This record gives sequence, C-alpha cells and structure tokens, in this order.
Amino acid sequence: MTIAVEDLIGLSPGVRTNLALAIAQAGGVNRLGEVFYVDPPNGADTSSGKTKDTALATLDAAVNLCEAGRGDVIIRMRGGEEVTAAVNFDVSGVTVIAEHSGIGSAGEGEFFATYAAAAYTDGPAAIITAPTTLIGLGFVSRDTGATFFSGAALLIGGDGDANPFGAYIKNCRFPKWALDNRIGIAIEGSSDVTIEGCTFEGVGADFDSGIYVQGATQNLVVRWNHFRDCTYAITHGAFAGGGPHAMYYENVCEDSKFLDAGGNAATGLIAGNYLETATDATSYDDTVTNENSLGLHFSGNHYAEGE
Repeated sequence: MTIAVEDLIGLSPGVRTNLALAIAQAGGVNRLGEVFYVDPPNGADTSSGKTKDTALATLDAAVNLCEAGRGDVIIRMRGGEEVTAAVNFDVSGVTVIAEHSGIGSAGEGEFFATYAAAAYTDGPAAIITAPTTLIGLGFVSRDTGATFFSGAALLIGGDGDANPFGAYIKNCRFPKWALDNRIGIAIEGSSDVTIEGCTFEGVGADFDSGIYVQGATQNLVVRWNHFRDCTYAITHGAFAGGGPHAMYYENVCEDSKFLDAGGNAATGLIAGNYLETATDATSYDDTVTNENSLGLHFSGNHYAEGE
C-alpha cells in the first residue's frame, strides 16, 4: 500500500500528526512505501500486518516485513510489548509511529512501551543499526551488564554492529521504572543523529545518564528534551575522529546536572538550556573554563536565579 494524501483522512488525529511528520521527514508522499500495524496485546505475527484487524504482535516481525529504502511505516498501536531480546531496527528508511488519541507527547511513550522481560538483563530493549525514525514510543531496559551501554534502553550503533546514519528519535519516553537500567539512550559511532522532544526520567531512582555517547560519532543534535532525576543529562565517553560536533540546545534539566564530559576531548556547543543549578561544577562535571579546554563551548544557558 502506497500512502497518498487522501489516506490520511480516515486515521486518528494522533496518527495523522505523526504520519504527516514522517512524510515531511521522508521528503514527500511518494517516498513512503508499505504500512504495517503492530498491536502487541491483540496481534499475531502470523498475520499480514496490513490493517488494524490483521496487525502483527511484535515490532521485530514488522521490521522483518519492511524493505530497505522503500520508506515503510510501522504504526504501533497502544499496549506494552515485553521482549526477551532486543528489537533490531536494521532496515534502512523505516519510520515507526505511535497511534494515539489525546495523549501528550511527554506521556505517550508510557502507553507504547517496549520493555525487557524480567529474565532479560543483558541487553537494551532495542538497537538501531540502520537509518530509522521513531516517534512517540517508550523503551525500558533491565540491563545489568558491564559494557559501556549497559543499562541503556535504546542503543544506536555500537556493539560491533553497523553504525546508522541519520537516526531520528522524537517524542519518545525513557523511564527507569526503578529497574537496573542506568541510561536512556546510548550512542556509539553514529552520524547525524537527532534526539528531540523526548523525556528521560529516573522513575524510582536516578538514571546515571539520560544519554551516553562515545566513539566515532559526528553531528549529534540533542534538543528540546526533558531530563528528570538523572545524575547527568548527557555523559561523554572517549571520542574518535575529532569529537561529536554536537549541538545540545534548549533542553530542560530537573533534579539533574547537564553534562559529564569526563575529561574527554570533544567538539560541541551547549546553548540555551534551562538548568535549576548554578553554573560551573554545579551543572557540569567541571568548570566551564575547563570544559572549554576540551573543545566544548557554552552560550546563553539559563541557570538558577540568585545563584
């Protein structure tokens, strides 16, 4: 089924909004290919996935039906999906959008969550290894391992897999839920990644980091996100190739410091963020002057008033 403009008319308001965004991301309706539905509580992976009534049960099954470069769309219907291994978004050009009605972007991921089963404690809930767009979803891990991304709900690149170019994560939710997961999103060696409008919340206990990034990462944009109850919103590991050329701007930190640079050389601009802490080591792991020496630059950030 190729999507045309008239196909938007019968969809719910939430799907129309997210699908319109997917169309804009893809560059026009002619770039969109097949549509598949995933309904974790009611679907079956033996179904075709082509309609709501023939929905699949798992995201993995839907991704496996997609074709690289065709611009396929997966509509994720309401309900949690418990996984015993990571969902692998490994088909280029796939967009996954949440079907919702009347749920605000800060909370919709709660109702469209992919979460680790109790016995799955050694990996993320999902991995992106090809250019993928995720809109309005939730991810929760139980990972207790020792690798750099241990505890991450979503891993972009890394782990010896292909590094995706152009992953786009929007309006997604990453709650800790008092589990052993420590990180919302971990990134390694991935270029042109954009993360915007997401919520990282240490529910039950603080996250170590909302986002952890390292490796040969380039052109990372983190904007308009909400970090709550995170020890740090963003943590840097060691970079290769001159640093991430990161843009971190207009994010909000609540009960969280903003950046742990870890003494790692990096290239980036931290601008226009809203923090409830004072500048220097109260908001970062070191003074702004020392962070400047690493290659990080700061402009127009908003700190606690009267401090």
